[in-house]
Amino acid sequence: MERQSKEHLYEVDLMRAFIILGVVCVHITSFYNTFATNLSSTDIVNEMLLVALHFTRESFMFITGLVLFITYYHRTTTFSAVSFWKKRFALIFIPYAAWTLIYILFTGTYAKGFDWSFGGIVGNFFFSLLTGHQFYLYYLVISMQLYILFPLLLKFIRKTASYHGWVFAFSFVLQISMMWFNKSVLQNMSTAHMPEWIYLLVRYRDRDILIYQFWFISGAILAVHYQAIKSYIVTHKKWIFGSMLVALLLLWVHYAFDRFVLGQDSTMSVLVLQPVMIPYSVATTVTLWTAGMSWSAVRLKASAQWFSKFVKIAAAASFGVFLVHPILLHYAEVIVYHLHPSTLERAFLQPLTIIVVYTLAIVIARAIGNVPWLSYIVGQKTQAPKWFTPRSQPTPSVNE
Repeated sequence: MERQSKEHLYEVDLMRAFIILGVVCVHITSFYNTFATNLSSTDIVNEMLLVALHFTRESFMFITGLVLFITYYHRTTTFSAVSFWKKRFALIFIPYAAWTLIYILFTGTYAKGFDWSFGGIVGNFFFSLLTGHQFYLYYLVISMQLYILFPLLLKFIRKTASYHGWVFAFSFVLQISMMWFNKSVLQNMSTAHMPEWIYLLVRYRDRDILIYQFWFISGAILAVHYQAIKSYIVTHKKWIFGSMLVALLLLWVHYAFDRFVLGQDSTMSVLVLQPVMIPYSVATTVTLWTAGMSWSAVRLKASAQWFSKFVKIAAAASFGVFLVHPILLHYAEVIVYHLHPSTLERAFLQPLTIIVVYTLAIVIARAIGNVPWLSYIVGQKTQAPKWFTPRSQPTPSVNE
């Protein structure tokens, strides 16, 4: 298949770096909030922070759709589904299977009553592969569903080229409706007497691609009309950043209404899959994209070199950070529990833990990514060692 060069989207690098930082912030903030008394000032501040950071899942889905369509939509060569699947699944199923097993074995080192028998581990492994319930691997399950459906989605986006505005609007309304149904019906539904297959659909609904359809569709539509939308955004930066502040304020008002007027518990009031998160996540994602474009325009200036280097490293390691950080988080939790910190000490330790876990995760992910073959478990291809590569054949490029 003929290769076509494409412009590197530096703005997406910044998005990747800060979205994965947001993921780390969510998990660490959730841990520290277990120390807080319900409805105390610490509890409320942490919950406000959590609900504000709950755009990360949606933004990741958006970037996935954007990058796929940027890569394939405008290609003039014939699209081969088989070639696409071979390439994509090599870089996602290997990490998925590897980290599923790693997490199972890691959990077994501290979980009481863990079944260490061969049959127990194998059964756990295959059940985990089917459900994606090991730590945060649901994202990879959703991504693999997207890869399976991508040839059909690509054809659909091409066929509806004259109606993308309507496609976007319908997808948005559908997303809002599903989020309302999730929060108002499914979240409080009793599963005690459900048939097993329905129970599994309800229990694992957060890893069903349909739940995130809007983010893939919107990413696809942006990719198709990238330059036109980018030009508009660049000339309206102030409106974008202003809208972000308004969206954040409205989100916190919504949180306060749910928490203090409706009396909802923390699970419901900071729920990721609820209607208010859709417009808020759109505003946050667009703001991050706009910030990325602002940085991209000055990234080569001497004054921006330190920040540009950080973005480059963090973006390249983002997938690995996602996979590595749960183990680091576990050890951070163990250390904090043993310290028995006061409220004031936790206020200092919380941001420190975020910095340490994020930094170490980047270092570990980068280290793994530089080891031939092992690099596949963080979704990166590396050159085979020179001693392994036959002299008569060139060493494969990481971009092939």
